[in-house]
Amino acid sequence: MIDPGELERLGSALRLAESALEEALEAAANLGDFDHRFDVPRALGGAQRLIGNAEEAVRAARER
Repeated sequence: MIDPGELERLGSALRLAESALEEALEAAANLGDFDHRFDVPRALGGAQRLIGNAEEAVRAARER
């Protein structure tokens, strides 16, 4: 059985992570292309997709 409290804790942490990534994307956009070796916005976008997947798993678990 899934502990609803821990599920809520996970959901809360994912929301905080999503918010932090949004801030990081804005900061990266404001800095421009500061390092040609890394595509920071693309990497952050990938992290956002992973968090979105985790949030979907949390929603699915809540519906069980």
